Amino acid sequence: MKHLLTLAIALLVSFTAFSQKTHRVMGWKISRDIPQNEVKLNLGTTIFGLYPEVSYERILSEDFSLGVTAGISLDEDEYPLSFGLMPYARWFFGGSSQNLQKYGAGFFIEANGALLSQKEYYDGAGSPTSEFGAGLGLALGWKYLTRNNWVGEFYFGAGRDFVNDGAYPRLGISIGKRF
Repeated sequence: MKHLLTLAIALLVSFTAFSQKTHRVMGWKISRDIPQNEVKLNLGTTIFGLYPEVSYERILSEDFSLGVTAGISLDEDEYPLSFGLMPYARWFFGGSSQNLQKYGAGFFIEANGALLSQKEYYDGAGSPTSEFGAGLGLALGWKYLTRNNWVGEFYFGAGRDFVNDGAYPRLGISIGKRF
């Protein structure tokens, strides 16, 4: 038992003493020196649609990230969604010569899922009711990253609500901070 405990302590010390500046996440190499988390606010839907939407995104490699967006409607007459929770995956490629040297920036394609509540109108009643839905969608966009790790992005797309046989929008102009 003492030998096993001594071996475990030796391995722990060697891992911490000889750590590298890069590590692997899901098979991809990524530097520990760069910030990998982002928090963003969608200004387009917040100001014009009265639908505040906040996003969290994690950069997994230089060209791939995962995130989640949550939003809630303050005025259901302005925006078609009452509530939305949308996980997404983004694949980055292309971009300017400056963005090619930055992780998780430039042109991207997004695949997203959605758990949402939409306002539905029925001809007979005339009053809106909320319907829960779930779906999948795609979006295209561009993300710009400054030297101070401020992020600006715009994207547009749509998704298909498979529960209610409808659609949902995926668009925005977001700003945020990478940390």
